[in-house]
Amino acid sequence: MKHLVIRNLVLIPVITVAISEGISAQPAVTAVLNAASFTATVSPGSWVTIFGKNLADAPLTPPSASLPTSLGGVSVTVGGLSAPLSYISPDQVNAFIPFETAIPTNTVVPLVLISAGGSNTYNIRLTRDAPAIFTLNSAGTGRAVVFTPDLRDVTAIASQDSIVFYATGLGPIDATGRVLDDLQVYLGERLASVQSIAPIPGLPGIYQVRITAPLPATDRLYLRSGGWQSNIVSVPIHAGSNISNVTGTIDGLYPSSDPFFTLPICTSDDPNSPPCSSGQDLSVMLHAGRFSVTFDILPAAGHIDVAAVGEAGSVIISIDPASGKYGATITVPDSRSRFGDFQASVVPLWDYLSCSPLAAVCLSFPGPSVIPLARLSPFWVQATQSLPGPNNIPDIGSGPNGVFQSIGSIAGSHFAIDAQNNGGLSKFGGFLQVPFGPFDKRLSTFKLYVDGKLVASKDLSYTVTHR
Repeated sequence: MKHLVIRNLVLIPVITVAISEGISAQPAVTAVLNAASFTATVSPGSWVTIFGKNLADAPLTPPSASLPTSLGGVSVTVGGLSAPLSYISPDQVNAFIPFETAIPTNTVVPLVLISAGGSNTYNIRLTRDAPAIFTLNSAGTGRAVVFTPDLRDVTAIASQDSIVFYATGLGPIDATGRVLDDLQVYLGERLASVQSIAPIPGLPGIYQVRITAPLPATDRLYLRSGGWQSNIVSVPIHAGSNISNVTGTIDGLYPSSDPFFTLPICTSDDPNSPPCSSGQDLSVMLHAGRFSVTFDILPAAGHIDVAAVGEAGSVIISIDPASGKYGATITVPDSRSRFGDFQASVVPLWDYLSCSPLAAVCLSFPGPSVIPLARLSPFWVQATQSLPGPNNIPDIGSGPNGVFQSIGSIAGSHFAIDAQNNGGLSKFGGFLQVPFGPFDKRLSTFKLYVDGKLVASKDLSYTVTHR
């Protein structure tokens, strides 16, 4: 049964780290992460993985079909509420944050782990939604756990296919267990039609999401809910056979491989010192990229997609060889957010330089959600100025990004986006909310797909203000 696969993802440890230093020693929690995405974005109704030392005397899972609040002498409370447990070990505990957990104004609640050796309190920051997709490697990356409605493995997804995957952190529910907040599912960079969101019996907070696939331009799958984006995972898709002689490059504008755009290094690793004052230090992050591509269109070619994608935006160019036309949709910051004004989209906006590493309490920007000009990175400003302005503005409250749309004609059988051809389509970018977590570095990935095939990829690491 496919549900057994997802139960095992929750019950079985995801990462193996150092063993306990001693039986019944004082427990020490070092990180609390979303159990599906392995980010610090967590919410009531989501599963979390607690990492640390001396958390339990030995590995233990509960009896089948049970989720006790005490297991092997270990218990966890979140905001004073008992958390069901699915696994314990000396260095890892898997727990469920109850739906009833209240989110205070500063979003911080205490997570208390109690074991035979004592107790340890670790403050966590909660969001209303923390969407995350379960993956085969149990680490939030790579291939999603995905299958057909009749429980067959998926070999390749095409337009109008019905597929199912597993998710957690979808926000509050009503008395019947129905998810209240709108869930957007993006498959291959296009919005999928959500058929159903069904809770898994015996596993609270885990859902079987069934969608109808759009025409996929890439192999990426991700969710958006309550202003938060999930981990980006992969699914199998069909590649086209409409082009030849394809070459392409992709790179970041922000972050960038250009040494003049390199974000500063974070050097403070002392948890008792003030928070690190270098690197990305806001609760929103700009991800902007640029690309080039050339290829020949084969005779009798069908629909062709060119997709340049990043963590927070994309360029999708849809080419119809029969009519000789193309249409481009480019993600860009809206007219407000590119100048640091997030009043209509991200409220509150947190200043991570103000955060207490141990208490996890942060201050919000005044305004509200307006970043002072002195805090805007010159690289951010230069990157946003190089992007086209939006000509399709989203509704107020829908997010900090807009869209630039363009149509054009192709001449002959050769298509190019470079310094001499269609250069206005080569840059894209957007803002993404990021949590205050335990990591000192993050990764921004840019990819270029043509006709369903990956042509180029670029990983760029950057430092962040962290706990």
